[in-house]
Amino acid sequence: MISQKNSFAEKDTILFKEAFECWNCGKNKADAMHHIVGRGLKDNDVESSPLNGAPLCNQNCHINQHAYLMTTEVKRRLLAKTYDFLTMNGYKFQERDVDFITKYVDLYS
Repeated sequence: MISQKNSFAEKDTILFKEAFECWNCGKNKADAMHHIVGRGLKDNDVESSPLNGAPLCNQNCHINQHAYLMTTEVKRRLLAKTYDFLTMNGYKFQERDVDFITKYVDLYS
């Protein structure tokens, strides 16, 4: 189960409750949510979109490989996996999700 100790809202973290696989290494031990792109400013809701989240195993992938996770190639891969996961599970996009995709369209192409 993914820890609630992150800056994602609980209602967004719950969307990933069935995601036990780490989206970086593929092992069945995801226990942390990673912001795929930076969190942005506190007054900016765009980066809080669930589209910006990826379940990871905290020790092996999140902490020890953070610089690698911030590469453009990895961001694209994680964003695509998140998008596919949420749409396959019936997630209905909200305004902040559309704003997130619009802001980071270069990572979706």
